[in-house]
Order: sequence, then structure tokens, then C-alpha cells
Amino acid sequence: MNPNNLNAIRLIAAFLVLYGHSFVFLGLPHPLFLSWITLGPLGVYVFFTISGYLIAESWDRDPHLGRFFARRALRIFPGLAVCIVLSAFILGPLLTTLPLKDYFDSIHTWNYLHNIALYITYYLPGVFEANRVPNATNGSLWSLPVEFFMYIIVAMIGLVRGNRWVYLGLVVSFALITFFWAQRTEQMLVVYATDVRQVFLCGIYFCVGAVFYKFDIKRYFSLSVVMLAVIALLCLERWIPVLAVAAWILLPVVTLAFGFAYSPLLNRLIRTGDYSYGIYIYAFPIQQTIVYLYPDISLRLYLSVCSVLTLICAILSWHLIEQRALSLKPRRTVVTTQ
Repeated sequence: MNPNNLNAIRLIAAFLVLYGHSFVFLGLPHPLFLSWITLGPLGVYVFFTISGYLIAESWDRDPHLGRFFARRALRIFPGLAVCIVLSAFILGPLLTTLPLKDYFDSIHTWNYLHNIALYITYYLPGVFEANRVPNATNGSLWSLPVEFFMYIIVAMIGLVRGNRWVYLGLVVSFALITFFWAQRTEQMLVVYATDVRQVFLCGIYFCVGAVFYKFDIKRYFSLSVVMLAVIALLCLERWIPVLAVAAWILLPVVTLAFGFAYSPLLNRLIRTGDYSYGIYIYAFPIQQTIVYLYPDISLRLYLSVCSVLTLICAILSWHLIEQRALSLKPRRTVVTTQ
């Protein structure tokens, strides 16, 4: 693959989630992107856009069900498992208001391990009870089962040999369901501990990213196209309902156009490793811990401390866990004929 900014964009998106959550944890007014959306979901949508493109490409490169899911599992579960175990058996015992015996006797402590299987639960007994976001140890985990479900969809389309028009039909279906249901209802529909609305709210970006790959939209990317997309986003700020729909296309255009460009400066951010996933899964519990210990901390100091501690955890996670797990990824055997 040609050098690009995709990993750097994901790193920026991960810090965007951390930055956006900081205002929630400190009880400050949420900054909005174009008066439309808070910064945490914006970072998540960027993640889903890039993922849709790369996952569809991954299937086409090696359309083998076992190897496909082995690669996905090795990317998600080793780092996640360590984060969950550390949260349940190190962070929880240190911060719980309960006696340790009661903490470890509680079924909720052991249920927290269900997160490793993407059955998301946020509660650890006696942990963060008095925080502004109470009883939530790692609220960022909600997106992981949504992401994995999109992998399943890609595999299902691949198994039935669906072409690019099937992906385009999927985008239309997701767009209609998102517009007429997911965006309009406040009532949660929960399946496997996941709000099904998020499958569509986030999945639309994944699907658009996949369509961009299948139709090779990348060849049309240019500075002019990016500038037009940015101008369109800015102009639509006055009509938020229209912007919320137009963003399904415009945000992926901007994300992937910048992602497939190459900047030596941005590349320096990721030259030692891909820390975006580690930042995403460790930021929330670290931010909750700092605001629990120092509830009156200033925003500037809070961002600095949380960013440094999260980056350290992400670096350790990458070099000790994630990179080693990824080295086990199965490779396609190429048969050569003489």
C-alpha cells in the first residue's frame, strides 16, 4: 500500500473522542462541530468511515471467512481483553468504595468480563458512583460490537458474492432506516447489550466508506474535491437536518481524501506504532479516574494529564499486546505454478 495518512487520521480521531469526553466529565458545555454534533461521535464516525473502506478492501484481497475473522479478532480482542482485566482487577479494587470482599463477591465485577465478548457492561460495583458520569467505567466500548457487526455484514456480502451494487443498496437501506428511525427515536432497541440505533447511525459511515472502495472513488480525490466538500459542510451549518444527512457523504469524502494523501509531518505521529485503538479503549477509564481523584481540576490540566497517561497506556498496549497479536495474523497462501 502506498504511504498515506490513514493511521494518523485515526490517531487524531481517537484524541478527538478523548477531547470531546473531557467536557462531559468536567460538566462543561459540549463543543459542537458545525453546530451539528459533539466531538466524541465525530471521532467515531471518522473511525467507521476508514474501517468501512479498509475492511471491504481486506475481504476482496483475501475472501476467506476464517482468515478474515481471525485478522479482525486479533486486532480487537487481545488489547481489549487486557484493558478489561486491568479495569476489573486493578482499577476497580483501587477505586471502589466497597470492601474488597464485597467487590469481588459481587456478580457485577465478574460480569464486567463479558466486555471481552463484546457484551457491553459499564458497571463495576462502587466505582465512579459520584462522578458526573456515574457508574461508567468505560463508556467508549459501545462502538466495538457495532464495528464487529459491520464485519459480519461484509463477510455475508462476500460469501454470496455480492458486487458493488449490493454495497450501494446497503447504503440506501442504512440511509433510509437512519433517517426515518434511528435519528428520530429516543427509545433504545437493545440486542446483545447494544443499542441497535447505533448500528445505523455509525454503520452508514462504514457502508459509505465501503462503497467508496468498491467504486474506487479514491481516484476522484483532489484538493478541489476536498475544498468543495469542506465548503458544503460549512454552508450547510445553517440547516442542521440537511447537514446531518449530507455528512454521510461529505464527511467520508474529507476523511478519506486526507487519509489517502501523504504528509511526512502526519506520518511522524505514527512512525513508532498504531496507537489509535489503545487511546480509544483506555481514555475513558483514565479520564474517569482523574476526575474522580481531582474533581475540580482545570480543563487544560485535565486534558494534558489524561492525554499523556492515555498515550502511555496506548504505547504499552501496542508494543506489548496488539503488535504481537497482529504478528499472528494468518496470511493467504499464494500457489505458484512452474
